[in-house]
Amino acid sequence: MVACAIAVLVDSLLYTDEVHAGVSVYGVDLGGMTKGQATAALARLADSAGPVTLSSGDKTWPVTPQDAGTTMDVQTAVAQALAVSREGNFFEDVYTRFRLYFESRDLPLNGTVDRAKIDTVLSGIAKELHVTPINAGLAVQSSTVQVIEGLNGQDADTSALGRQMESLFVTLRSATLEVPIVVKEPVVQAADNRAAQEQAQTMIGSSITLTNHERRWTFTPKQLASYLGFRSEGQNGVPTLVPYLSEGRMQLFLRSLAPDVKIDPVDAGFESDGTNVRVIPGINGETLDITATAKALNATALEPTGRTVEVAVTSTDPDFSTAEAEAEHFDDRLSSYTTKYVCPPNRATNVRITTKYATNVFLAPGQQYNFDRQIGARTEARGYKLAPGIVGPNTLEDVLGGGICQVSTTMFNAVFEAGLKVTERHNHSIYISHYPKGRDATVSGGGKNLRFVNDTDHYIWIRGSSDGITTTISIYGTSDGRKFTYSVGNFYNVKSAGTVTINDPTMAVGTTKVIDGGQTGRQLKTVRIVTLPDGTVLHNNTWISTWPAYPKTIAVGTKPVTP
Repeated sequence: MVACAIAVLVDSLLYTDEVHAGVSVYGVDLGGMTKGQATAALARLADSAGPVTLSSGDKTWPVTPQDAGTTMDVQTAVAQALAVSREGNFFEDVYTRFRLYFESRDLPLNGTVDRAKIDTVLSGIAKELHVTPINAGLAVQSSTVQVIEGLNGQDADTSALGRQMESLFVTLRSATLEVPIVVKEPVVQAADNRAAQEQAQTMIGSSITLTNHERRWTFTPKQLASYLGFRSEGQNGVPTLVPYLSEGRMQLFLRSLAPDVKIDPVDAGFESDGTNVRVIPGINGETLDITATAKALNATALEPTGRTVEVAVTSTDPDFSTAEAEAEHFDDRLSSYTTKYVCPPNRATNVRITTKYATNVFLAPGQQYNFDRQIGARTEARGYKLAPGIVGPNTLEDVLGGGICQVSTTMFNAVFEAGLKVTERHNHSIYISHYPKGRDATVSGGGKNLRFVNDTDHYIWIRGSSDGITTTISIYGTSDGRKFTYSVGNFYNVKSAGTVTINDPTMAVGTTKVIDGGQTGRQLKTVRIVTLPDGTVLHNNTWISTWPAYPKTIAVGTKPVTP
């Protein structure tokens, strides 16, 4: 008994602060080590752990315990080792110490990993190994559609691999693991595209004729092949290729057809026989509808025969429709004015045909009337004759169209009394007494002009008649109740012409002859005010007519008289 007591006492003294002999952790003998020594020994063990190497083909990826966030619980293992001979009562601990001399005890070294770090590492490897499967497709070569076989893809199976790596890291083991690969077949197989191949071959197998009235355009198989495209559509849950003629690829060609297809709309209008007005119906225009034409071409391309299709067009309305024209009325005579002047036959002819050219005109709201442009060129081919016309200062000469200012003056007075907006008017350079005082209007080809605007809300009809002597112009439309008042002042800035004499050797001495009667210079102001029934002033016009002074010219004879 004494000997046993002494042995127990000695054992207690030997392992007072140390791990008892016979205790190890994960194969590392810690017997006789203090807590610090045991901790250092196990830390060295943890630090000595090698990487887990992943491989696939000729690629490898070493992953260290640090990469996986591996942590070994050294402190707990040391605490458990120290407690092996100290965790029971006195008799139990004595018994345990005694047995450790004959039967050692190996304790586990537990650890943890950061699974998120492992997953991050595996995600990067998976991206390197990923191969996207390629669906079977169709290819167009010349005018032939061929099936292209699909290609398998692959992905790394990282789920099971991550569990293996976790087990190796917490047991401090190095190893090489093959990355498991999962083969990914393409969704679309070659057999799935057979129907699309047949359809596509039909679409480009022969020409298509596009028509528009009498025009024809041909799409050759080669041209159709350049327009061919494929889109994927789900059919019974399977993505299936569908061939089509691409509108985008046809845009350039179809746009080139647009000018030929386009038909401008024609506004409704009016015509008259001089007494009655008839509406000329408007005509709708046409413009090429590219999208609808592309759809029509697609539908026709799917047919093996009857491959002719009409272009699709969009109807365009005229600005002035037939209904709008029919709503217009010419029941109100807005004004009428007549001039009369007995003149030679040639002048009468000019007045008569100019009245014809200048009238029977329909003017839209806001439209401007241009007298010079309306009557056109004064040529013999159009019936004009030589007659006296003003060609310079106080100078009359025979010109084609001489005398037509009677028509422009008649027109001006009709417009004047209709209360319309006048945009251009000029008086004659020679004062003509048989015209209304301050209300004459001269025109010259490409020069002075008479212009006015229909500033009513409805069309107006300008009618005229002339026998060359008596000329009448009337304006019909829809009255808005406008009225006009006017005043003409007295002549002012009157200037004497004076007299000029010239020698004439053909006349006898002492004789005289008036060559040119001259003209007194003067000015005249004409004011017109146009108002609506509510008193609103539409126009307040002032026209200043100016006639320059021309001297009286007298020829004096210088020829000597024979006795």
